[in-house]
Amino acid sequence: MIQLTGRDAVFNREVDMYAPLLALFANLDIILAEVPFLRKHIDLLFASRTLQSLCAVETKLYDWRGAFKQAAINQVVAQRSYIALPAPLAARLCSGQSTLFLSHNVGLISVNNVASVLIPASRNDCFSISHYRLLKETIRNADLYKPKRIGAVADAITKRKKTLVLLQTRTY
Repeated sequence: MIQLTGRDAVFNREVDMYAPLLALFANLDIILAEVPFLRKHIDLLFASRTLQSLCAVETKLYDWRGAFKQAAINQVVAQRSYIALPAPLAARLCSGQSTLFLSHNVGLISVNNVASVLIPASRNDCFSISHYRLLKETIRNADLYKPKRIGAVADAITKRKKTLVLLQTRTY
């Protein structure tokens, strides 16, 4: 649940940051949550319809170092990888740790009532075509016929059932 205090949103759960992130990446066709990868889960995966362009986003409320490590790992399958943090923490990192993000090609997203990119992610040299193909196969084999509401993701996390969930898809 998002609580507003003055101008800043206060997030109680990581999933509460998903709505502004969905709006930020609304131009991409497919949005997946809790995508299994290397014994972990990618919080949000944004993809083109053909799955040729993947953008991974790790969300955290406090542990930015953990999110950073996961975002670096996600570069194996995603052309771009970000961490998304509440706005006050993201602003502090942008001013104090920008060289770390830039040197590792990891992007930084500030999340408040809206999400905005503070440090753009760059295409990386860690990309593995074999891991990418494996992830594409996982996505294609999943039961993704009907998009779920964000609450379904929150319920899955709460029940410790992290499963691949389709949040949005565009049809033309």
